[in-house]
Amino acid sequence: MTSFAAMIFIGLLVTVEVLFITLLITLAVMLQTCQSRSKGIVEIQKPSNYQSYCKIFYLQAELNSLEAHELPSVCRSLAIEYIREGRYARDLNFTMWMIESYFHSLTPLHDGPDVVLMDIDLNVMAAMVVLKMQNN
Repeated sequence: MTSFAAMIFIGLLVTVEVLFITLLITLAVMLQTCQSRSKGIVEIQKPSNYQSYCKIFYLQAELNSLEAHELPSVCRSLAIEYIREGRYARDLNFTMWMIESYFHSLTPLHDGPDVVLMDIDLNVMAAMVVLKMQNN
């Protein structure tokens, strides 16, 4: 190896070392800035025991066809909140979209009559809306 090649090699090593040290210092400063700005704590809303209880109750109401007056008083405020916040309307719109997209994907067979039988039950949430409208 000639002295010129050795000098270029040593120069490249020094340049790479300086770049790595600069990168290390930059990352340390950025990390310190991020730590002093915010702690990075993310809080996730945990459902209360009432929400879990009411969710189980709603599922049982669907299976056993319970009436609106059988809804526990603890769950009434959660049901009204569910409706007022627009989650009920959003869930209903999504369900309607799923049904419509399913029916648009069907093609009738030409071997006889094609029938779609749908059974729509009154659920607890819809019963709460009807009950609220009747009381006003």
